[in-house]
Amino acid sequence: MVSIRLIEFRDVRIHESVPEFRTTLERLAVTVAGQYQTAVISEIPTVKAVRTIFHRTGVDPTRYRPSSEALLRRVVKGKGLYFINSAVDVVNYFSLKTLLPMGLFDADQVKPPVEFRAGREGETYQGVGRDVLNLTGFPLLADAEGPFGSAVSDSVRTRVTEVTTRLLWAIFVPVGESADSEEFAAMMIRYNGGAVDQDSVFHTA
Repeated sequence: MVSIRLIEFRDVRIHESVPEFRTTLERLAVTVAGQYQTAVISEIPTVKAVRTIFHRTGVDPTRYRPSSEALLRRVVKGKGLYFINSAVDVVNYFSLKTLLPMGLFDADQVKPPVEFRAGREGETYQGVGRDVLNLTGFPLLADAEGPFGSAVSDSVRTRVTEVTTRLLWAIFVPVGESADSEEFAAMMIRYNGGAVDQDSVFHTA
């Protein structure tokens, strides 16, 4: 079973991350790199649990890595961090802290209803910072217009930019894991303003 936690925010103001937060994220990266430097990453319990989501939809997580695992591996290898904007950087902070894959979307570009499912044959989208992804079997989120985010990469269609004022934050939570939405929301609001519109969870088989 997989739980998808969805947190919606209104009236946010997206900008470049402030130095205080950049330092916080960099310190976390150093801590995490030290913690897992000698670990077999695929054997870390949360990483293994996330990989089961991929196995159940028929995708090899060593070929298409969960976004959280890809970020962890980057940090452990000392490749540094990407800073995107004040909202995306907060999500990356918590993805690195929890090792859970997360997606962040411009809520005005998402057309309800939202569902979690495996990608269907022939489905694709332009990934953020990636080529067009073949989504067959990907664990993903889809709306009325089709797939818009996955546990690998978000889509260009719903990406967050500095004109975004409403956010949809999705956390992929495998069985046995948890996500502290209050902590997540508090940091998002601290650095981006706004307020929570809705906090919901739906479960999948």
